[in-house]
Amino acid sequence: MAAGKPSRTLPFAAETAALGVVFGDIGTSPLYAFKQGMLAASSTGDIDANVFGLLSLITWAIILSVTIKYVMLVLRADNDGEGGILALVTLLDLQRGATGKRLFLLAAGLIGGAMLIGDGVLTPAISVLSAIEGLEVIAPALDHWIVAATVLVILVVFISQRAGTDRIGAFYGPVMLVWFTTLGGIGIYGIIQAPEVLLAFDPRHGLALLIDHPGLAGVVLGATFLAITGGEALYADLGHFGRPVITRAWLFVAMPALLLNYYGQGAHVLINREAVRNPFYDLSPDVIDVPLLVLATAATVIASQAIITGVFSLAKQAIELGYLPPMRIRYTSEHNDQHIYIGRLNWIMMVACAAIVVSFGSSDRLASAYGIAVAMAMVATTILFVAYVRRAWKWPLPLLIGLAGGLSVIDLSFAAANLTKLQDGGWLPVAIAGVVLVVMVSWRRGLEGLGIQQRRFTEPLEDFVARGRPSACAVSPRTAIFLSRGAAVTPVALGRLSDLLNIQFSRSVIVSVWIASRPRVPVDERVRVTTIDPVHVRVDVRFGYMQQIDVPSVLGPALYAQGIDPDEAVYVIGHERIIPPDGIGGVRDALAHIFAFLARNAERSVDRFGLPRPRTIEIGYPVRL
Repeated sequence: MAAGKPSRTLPFAAETAALGVVFGDIGTSPLYAFKQGMLAASSTGDIDANVFGLLSLITWAIILSVTIKYVMLVLRADNDGEGGILALVTLLDLQRGATGKRLFLLAAGLIGGAMLIGDGVLTPAISVLSAIEGLEVIAPALDHWIVAATVLVILVVFISQRAGTDRIGAFYGPVMLVWFTTLGGIGIYGIIQAPEVLLAFDPRHGLALLIDHPGLAGVVLGATFLAITGGEALYADLGHFGRPVITRAWLFVAMPALLLNYYGQGAHVLINREAVRNPFYDLSPDVIDVPLLVLATAATVIASQAIITGVFSLAKQAIELGYLPPMRIRYTSEHNDQHIYIGRLNWIMMVACAAIVVSFGSSDRLASAYGIAVAMAMVATTILFVAYVRRAWKWPLPLLIGLAGGLSVIDLSFAAANLTKLQDGGWLPVAIAGVVLVVMVSWRRGLEGLGIQQRRFTEPLEDFVARGRPSACAVSPRTAIFLSRGAAVTPVALGRLSDLLNIQFSRSVIVSVWIASRPRVPVDERVRVTTIDPVHVRVDVRFGYMQQIDVPSVLGPALYAQGIDPDEAVYVIGHERIIPPDGIGGVRDALAHIFAFLARNAERSVDRFGLPRPRTIEIGYPVRL
């Protein structure tokens, strides 16, 4: 079975696994979403109206935003089975350069991607913290250990990433199946106590809450949005399981369990006003409080793992598409190239996440910062999705306008509501996303500037070959493999060895590595060989943006076909030493300095492309931007 394709033989097993990977984030929202909504509406003084109004808003947010938008519509926009906001960027072919309207779309995609990375720092913090806060209800004497215990759990989560998703994810699906079953079970337990709560399904209750209290509409909608954070993961994890599996897992397990639990919490508050302080834990019978705390903590660990894995996947896509500097990527599964570990990113997220828990101290305060990044990412997804529908599905204009208008009303309402959180901590994920966006823009512009400057060091490959070997040129008996940024351009290392040292090789192979606009390139399409003359051979190697890049393994068969032993050849690569402008006279100079810093700390080509270190030579040269 191909990596990333859904299972056909064990559908229930695939759907169980999807519960752990795809729905971990949204599945832990009942720990804090209803509670925050009730706190946001508390000043109205009418608890019953607040319960019915809030449940109505949560219900229809889940139906409209998650079920209709993502499950029924957006999941159909896949790039060879892969989803996520950068998949939409590649489907629209925006990464190859954009101007005008396409530049706007590219900006939306990059902003959305940056926002999701920023969200990846906050999700583990609020999920684990809200679970551990169950100690306030179960054992109030231990509440002063909540922050310390949360930090400890978060450290364990991030440190364990080195083990790989295969190992640490072995029990994800079954645990989350138990979690969703528990959510639904205690929800039914609450509904039985006050069945009239089911009347909250009527959308008029939600509209009445917003209309009767317009001053609270923003904060109430912002709190309601917490119930659907994680909805973006359904699309981002599309490649892991496929649309049918995700759809069934959502419609038949996750969504019913979530709605039952929210209604159960609402019913419990109707008969016990004091339960507003923590309706999730107050709802459950006392006898299962401790097991529920343990299960909730396990569920939040899984939710954290899911978002961390998603950030790793998003970062890899951005790296291969040229929007983030190369970082050491370790593939943790022999069977699935989506299971990766990016150590540098993992440690940065761990430190930031622990610092956020210590700084905010409670899920109530952290909820003010949470949600805004996801809301902005959802807006970006809608913009790109509508553009994709227009281009690929060719819907009639009236239908397209209706789609754009309907999705925009939902997403912009939540985005505007979340903007009210900016002063109360919402600036934090925006700031994190801003840093990521600056890095993306700096790296992309730096690569473009580097390409321009490199052309001053080299010449067209045709001209170099046409000149032939100088009469006094020393010829090495070895075959050399040169990596080139452009197939038609002479590699800088090849030109420098010839011009400065008067050295050439008996055979020279010029290899260009290309990243395709699709996640995977079939084996029979990866290599194209062009024989220029008896000495020079040009090889174009193509990988998908989700594939492991191992140049020697892909290149070997092609070299054997040319009569070259790949195990005897040496690799010669150029290594640029970026020299930024002397001063900073504007934004362009600032971006150049950032690019120079990133380039100094980026993973080197010898590691990124899997080159054999004993047979690799790096030739450095300065490049001034």
